[in-house]
Amino acid sequence: MEGKTLPIKEKSEFLADLIGDRFLKLAQELRELKDTQPDILWEVVELAGISRRKAYALVRIARQFEELDIPEARLYAIGWTKLAVIGRYLTELNGEQLLKLAEQNTVHDLEALLRGEAPVEDARLVTLYLAPEQYEVLRTKLVAHGALPSGNGMIKVEEALMAALASATG
Repeated sequence: MEGKTLPIKEKSEFLADLIGDRFLKLAQELRELKDTQPDILWEVVELAGISRRKAYALVRIARQFEELDIPEARLYAIGWTKLAVIGRYLTELNGEQLLKLAEQNTVHDLEALLRGEAPVEDARLVTLYLAPEQYEVLRTKLVAHGALPSGNGMIKVEEALMAALASATG
């Protein structure tokens, strides 16, 4: 790949093929593109069908983990989502510890542990599909009961939801 210049359409098709099990190759290609041809990076990302958020995460993963002496097979086994999570906390001193945490926990539990919280045992996942207005009502109620805005989402949602339900039932 190095030294070759592909037309943007071929490059985007190549990247789209890498999204699945070969995410490290995609991450490296996106990082290289960001470094060498940043003017077309977002067009390629759009053509490849991935979000800007995922593209940024993959670029960050490529930068952070390519310098560490970690077998690619291990990184693939952990997965890009967990690598993105531990990447926010990664230092030269804690890499091995974070990798072990990622290998032993779900993404949700990993995030809780890294926030200093204990994961909930046998937790159940609830997915809601809400209209924007409904989401705003829910978000307002959850924040009023202790949820904290964090990026595009919230943390401490579970506790806030249970507090809201308890106050509604009296």
